[in-house]
Amino acid sequence: MVKYKLTPRQTEVIKKLARGLQNKQIAYEMKVSEATIKLHMSGLFFRLGVKNRTAAVLKAMELNLI
Repeated sequence: MVKYKLTPRQTEVIKKLARGLQNKQIAYEMKVSEATIKLHMSGLFFRLGVKNRTAAVLKAMELNLI
């Protein structure tokens, strides 16, 4: 089992984070609410074991998830 398996939506969010987009921009591009993006972010932080956006992107890159 892969320890850091992300959902397809979480993968989409982390890729957009890596591009430097803010939550509002990500929500617009994904056609969802900003609250939904915040939920995806919380899930990402938990699964990756990090506490912020920058750490999430760095960890995802380190694990070749993006």
